[in-house]
Amino acid sequence: MSRAFTKERDDAPEPRIDVRDRTKSVRMTQHGYDALAERIAQSGDDTERAKLEMLLAQAVVVRTPVDRAVIDFGATAQVATADGTSRSFTIVGEEESNVAAGLVSESSPLAQSLLGAKVGQEVTWHRPAGDQRLRVISITYDGA
Repeated sequence: MSRAFTKERDDAPEPRIDVRDRTKSVRMTQHGYDALAERIAQSGDDTERAKLEMLLAQAVVVRTPVDRAVIDFGATAQVATADGTSRSFTIVGEEESNVAAGLVSESSPLAQSLLGAKVGQEVTWHRPAGDQRLRVISITYDGA
């Protein structure tokens, strides 16, 4: 049989695409949605592109809340520790999280301690290394 019209490796397994739950919605900030669309546009790998497109199809952009004085999804909160060290964290969806960049998942213990807090309020961040008190210094939202 001629191999002219066959794949280079017929015995190679087809790439698997994770199709766990196509109906599940994925909460994202507008910035996260735009970044995902950009990754799709730049992706040269068909398998990766298919995964990213499925994720984009599941994405639900969460709008900025009316009450911007309270930490909610999409907020960037600047906080201070007891020793005066300050850091900023943005509360995002699971797929956007990147702790090194200050993007924390809404389901993380840090985000859970910050959600609903206002400027000046102190919260307790329950960590495996021990609880840490944080004071909210500022709250901002993209485009606000």
